[in-house]
Order: sequence, then C-alpha cells, then structure tokens
Amino acid sequence: MRVFPSMPAAIVTGAVGMPLLVWGWKFIEARSHSQLLLLPWAIVALIIPVVLATTDLRDIARRWREAGFFGSGSVPASREAFRHIYFPAWTRMAAWFVSAVVSLLLLKIIGLKL
Repeated sequence: MRVFPSMPAAIVTGAVGMPLLVWGWKFIEARSHSQLLLLPWAIVALIIPVVLATTDLRDIARRWREAGFFGSGSVPASREAFRHIYFPAWTRMAAWFVSAVVSLLLLKIIGLKL
C-alpha cells in the first residue's frame, strides 16, 4: 500500500480542503438552514482530512503491531518520542494551518466570495 507523504498531505489538505469546507458550509446554510447537516459536513470536510494529514499513520501502525492486538498503542512519554512524534506532527499541523490561511486569503484577494 502506498501512503501519501504527511507534509504534502497537510499542505494539500489545507490549501484545497479549507475552501471546500467554507463553500460547503455556506451552501448548506443557504439551501437548507439546517445546523444538523453542518455537523457531518464539518466532520467529513475538516476533521477527518486534518487527522489523516497531520498524524503519522506508519508510526501508529508500527506501534500497534508491536503492542499486539490487545496491547496499548499509546505514545511513550520520553524525550525521544517527543522529538520523533510530537515535533513532526506539530510541523505538519503548522503547514496545514499556513496553507489553509494562504489559500483563503488568495481566494479573497482574487475576489471569490467565501
């Protein structure tokens, strides 16, 4: 199985996913005025892509394999884990945030109504 690299996934998710989230949100509000429809849209268009783009799925799968089926796949609290797990995840989250903000600002600048 080929996995999309995390940093490009974070950038693409921020640059493409955030405008789609905003446009879908406005479409749902304009057409149905249903707050109940906004919750699944937010989960599908924001939460799932962000989690998939910012987590290191290979590392999670490796830890679950090592722990066994009923073992704990939790993150160890050591300096090494902090350096190898948390810092990369935070940089991917920062890349996602920056790409989302830049794409929304560029769309505003060119005159698209968000």
